[in-house]
Amino acid sequence: MSTFMLDGLNQFGLPAKYGIVGFIAGILGAFLAQILNVHQGDVSSYLVTMIATGVGGAIGGWIRQRRGMTS
Repeated sequence: MSTFMLDGLNQFGLPAKYGIVGFIAGILGAFLAQILNVHQGDVSSYLVTMIATGVGGAIGGWIRQRRGMTS
């Protein structure tokens, strides 16, 4: 498979691409936690989770970019 569904994000650079993917993963994780009753937190705890996964993804993308990786 030569194309990946997130190749459109490559124009923003790896840190932004991985940050967006991390933020989306945080949204899905918070949604699943609410559905499965794993965590009964308020909105702010879910917001912190989404921001943390986005920042973590951006840091991961920055590290990959510093190592010379392109995707």
